[in-house]
Amino acid sequence: MSSDIVSILIVEDSKPVRAALQAALTAASYTVLQAASGEEGLAQAGAATLVLLDLGLPGIGGFEVLATLRRDSQIPVIILSGLDETDAKIQALDLGADDYVTKPFDPGELLARVRAALRRHGAAAAGPVRIGPFEIDSVTGETRRGERPVRLSPMEARFVRMLAQKAGQPVGTHTLVLDLWGADSQEQRQALRVLARKVRCKLEKDPDAPEFVLTEPRLGYRLVEAGETAAAT
Repeated sequence: MSSDIVSILIVEDSKPVRAALQAALTAASYTVLQAASGEEGLAQAGAATLVLLDLGLPGIGGFEVLATLRRDSQIPVIILSGLDETDAKIQALDLGADDYVTKPFDPGELLARVRAALRRHGAAAAGPVRIGPFEIDSVTGETRRGERPVRLSPMEARFVRMLAQKAGQPVGTHTLVLDLWGADSQEQRQALRVLARKVRCKLEKDPDAPEFVLTEPRLGYRLVEAGETAAAT
C-alpha cells in the first residue's frame, strides 16, 4: 500500500497537535483529514485508510469512538494520548486499537508506527490463513476448526491474529507485548507466556508438545504447520 493513496484521519481536539501531525504526514506524502471531535471523526472515518485517535476528546470520548469504529470496520487505529497508564493502554488495545503512542511523541517514530500498521492491515486484507485443521481470519483472529468456531477471548484472538499475519515467521516477544499491552516489562512478558499457554490449550492436542504455536527461544512465537521443524516449548 503506497503512501500516495493513503488518507489518514487525525481525530484530535488540539489545533497545534493537529497542525504538527498534518505537517509530518503531508511531508511523508499522505493525504490528511482532520476532525476536532469524536462526532466529526466518526463522520469522516469512511473516507480514511487509517485513524490517529486522541482519547481525551470533547463530546464522544476516544474509547467510545474506537468501540464504534470497531463495530463497523477494521480500519487501522493508532491511539494518541497523554495517558501513559497501563490500564488505559490495555483498554484501548482490548477494544481493537492497532497501536498506542504516548504524547509527546517523535514524528519519525509515529510515521514508523503508521507504516507498520498499514503493513499489518495490508497483510490482513490478504484473507484467511489455513494452518493444519484451522482457518484463521487474519483481520479479526476468529478461528475455526472445520465448521466449528474455536472460542477465543479478545486478547487470545489478537495474539492468534498477529501470529497468523506472519504465519511461518517468528513474531518477536517485544512486538507482541507492545501490541497487546502497550508496554514491555517482565510483567507483560509473563502475561504473554500465560496467554500463549491458554491459546495452546484451545488449539493443540497436547499444550506441552505444541504443533502449531511454537516458541522461538529468546525471540518470540511462531505459527506453523504441524510437523515443521522448530524448537517448541
